Amino acid sequence: MQSNAVADPVAAAPFASRSGDPSWRVHGALICCSLFLLAFCVFAAPAGAMKTAQPLIITAVVLTAPLLVPAALFHERKKWGHRESALMLPWTLCIAMLIVQAAPITATFAYPLRDNLWRRLDVHLGIDVPAIIELVRHHPAINALLIRAYAFALHPLVLCAILLPSLLGRKEAAQQFVLSNAFSFVLALPLMIFLPAVGPWVGWGFPPDKLQKACEATIYALRHGSLNIRDNFGGIVCLPSFHTFWAIVSAQALYPFRYLRYPATVAAGLITVSTITTGWHYGIDVLAGILMVILCTVLSNMVIRGGWHKQGSGSTASDKRASGTL
Repeated sequence: MQSNAVADPVAAAPFASRSGDPSWRVHGALICCSLFLLAFCVFAAPAGAMKTAQPLIITAVVLTAPLLVPAALFHERKKWGHRESALMLPWTLCIAMLIVQAAPITATFAYPLRDNLWRRLDVHLGIDVPAIIELVRHHPAINALLIRAYAFALHPLVLCAILLPSLLGRKEAAQQFVLSNAFSFVLALPLMIFLPAVGPWVGWGFPPDKLQKACEATIYALRHGSLNIRDNFGGIVCLPSFHTFWAIVSAQALYPFRYLRYPATVAAGLITVSTITTGWHYGIDVLAGILMVILCTVLSNMVIRGGWHKQGSGSTASDKRASGTL
């Protein structure tokens, strides 16, 4: 009696042929990005940086084993596609730890701040950040909504984008999310090093709030050689806006889920708008974040689908079949 054939090439065997399964390209690209970021952290960091990195290394070691458990369970049950999705969890941890370590190192290079340049570009584009802030403040309900979106919406959105595609078998969505994040930081490193800035309150000259003052103090501390991030506030990267980038790529990762795609899209839109209305970013920062999303999406699709000629507008067959189940 002939057994039924499995349509999904990843489900056909534990290690499907390379022509049918793009996962080997995904893991290869993530290895290359990780090695690049690791080399940057090792060779570009000032003295004492490795001591500062010890808590991150310990955290990564402790969390890696439990994050591999879902992939191991899916492997045991011969759900190879789900296994590949779940393997994005430890990869997310790896990329996140490298980003957290690499970001403050970029500020220690202390190249001239470009706040005046970003303001001039905003003016050239017709973007007046103080005027936008003042306009929104005339509408208290909208202002409160955007303040809450910037402060509270991003973290749950990103967390859902990390966990749901990885644990529920949306392999392409999970892979694209991790690849986009890895590519984004590799591409953003030169911008962060050579074109640093503090924020629009410096370029436009409006009074910063307490958190913005803390952000500015962190940047200046890093520029003077301090890597003790535990004593400082985050918010190091000005251009591109990673609030914008993470919001949009998270919404992309959640798009296969029918009941989450529209709430995630609305949340991403509010976060993107709020980066300007709250005074945290120049307009050019947000535009750069959107362009980074486009570029990293194209690159990740090239890795997943094997090149320009194999790219399509939708998800893989398995992701399409699953997109209407939640």
